[in-house]
Amino acid sequence: MVFTDAEMPEMDGYRLTTEIRNDPRLRGLYVVLHTSLSGSFNESMVKKVGCDNFLSKFQPDRLVDVVRQRLSLDKATV
Repeated sequence: MVFTDAEMPEMDGYRLTTEIRNDPRLRGLYVVLHTSLSGSFNESMVKKVGCDNFLSKFQPDRLVDVVRQRLSLDKATV
């Protein structure tokens, strides 16, 4: 699992997710975009690049929920 922001120096979270999805070694990595950006454009980009989840900043309870849900799914597949 990786959490990324949409806005970062050098490479934004959309580009990072695209790179992850294009790399066969990382393709299955669960990607969560955690950002202060909102709106339909951002939601569209999240879907376009293949993020698994989107969280707006800062919602600590939701952040914990995403991690717990993902850990539960991983345990169920073992």
